[in-house]
Amino acid sequence: MSLRHTEGSLFDDARIRPDLLRDRSHMRWGAYPPDVIPLTAAEPDFPGPRVVKDAIVSAVADGYFPYESPEGLDELREAVAEVAETRYGIRTGPERVVLTPGTAAALWGVVRLLCGEGDECVLLDPVDLLFGEAVDAAGARRVHCPMDKRTGRLDPDRLASLITPRTALICLCSPHNPLGTVFPEETLRAVAAAAAEHGVPVLSDEVWSEIVYPPARHVSTASLDLPRLPRVYTVTGLSKSFALPGLRMGFVIAPGAREAEALQRTFQSLGAAYSLTPFAQAGALAALRHGWAWKDAFLAHLHGIRDYCVDRLNAMPGLSCPRPDGTFVLFPDVTATGLTSEEMGAFLLERARVAVVPGTPEWFGPGAEGNIRLCYATSRGVVEEAMNRVERALAELTGSSSHSAA
Repeated sequence: MSLRHTEGSLFDDARIRPDLLRDRSHMRWGAYPPDVIPLTAAEPDFPGPRVVKDAIVSAVADGYFPYESPEGLDELREAVAEVAETRYGIRTGPERVVLTPGTAAALWGVVRLLCGEGDECVLLDPVDLLFGEAVDAAGARRVHCPMDKRTGRLDPDRLASLITPRTALICLCSPHNPLGTVFPEETLRAVAAAAAEHGVPVLSDEVWSEIVYPPARHVSTASLDLPRLPRVYTVTGLSKSFALPGLRMGFVIAPGAREAEALQRTFQSLGAAYSLTPFAQAGALAALRHGWAWKDAFLAHLHGIRDYCVDRLNAMPGLSCPRPDGTFVLFPDVTATGLTSEEMGAFLLERARVAVVPGTPEWFGPGAEGNIRLCYATSRGVVEEAMNRVERALAELTGSSSHSAA
């Protein structure tokens, strides 16, 4: 694959290094032959902020690698609390912050703390597989609340109707993966009110909170001013905002200090708390203190790539792609092609040499069928080449003419 090489940007084609990515990105580039463009795992193809690398290099320069305490650095928990309050309106303190080895571990820890055998957990459908896996591991039962895939809308009344005496947890994801919905405040208020009425806690996955395109605005569930707010466990991290998935740093903002202590004990019982490393925490602290200008530039780049990809996909025969308000993934509908999600994924891999994630139940739940997911956190040159390949393959499939560039 050849790319147009332009200079002068943190996110231009010259920043994409397929050979290096194939060596490092084993869930994406390294998982496919060299002639395949992978639009699969939701991870950026760009290096993260320079200040993060510098902080990590400084942290390891002396070659000393001691154990870290399970609670992590006080300074980092203070920084997380400050960001939560100033950027998301969550009035909190470091005593409510629990550091975790990634946001996936954070989800698992909260579910394990609150759920057990015979409990029910309300999940959005479709939604990322991590929620269902965490519920299954806790011995609880998934209860799916369908979303409108075309509009991305969640019906709070329908969700409330699924709450029973066995409901131990409601799981939200906003911005939503894979639909890209940023839930409006009125939707979150209705869900929170229903949860409070039934005494059910809420797990709010907000790891995408910084990848939101104007005029959409992210609202944290824990920031809502309500007469009764349920216990809200806010999960966030660095992987999406700062292109740092491999740093494995996540955060949970618990509803109170006692809940944070209980969650910390849960992580320690799982052994997960001991996965924290001093150099990862040094990088996380640098990102939270000095990485925001990089994040703003990244978001501006993604905004343009989102619009380009949506316009291209909607012009292709058999595809329909809503314009998401957040995330850097798309979830186009492929049902008009006559292929299932799995068949479309296999077809694009074979005929276009483009890898996508099929909307199968194991990835996104039963409501995902008929869709595929594409990650566009890469350069304009990569997505142009990928869109051209997909367009030519679909033209062959449907018998229509292709007008893409060669």
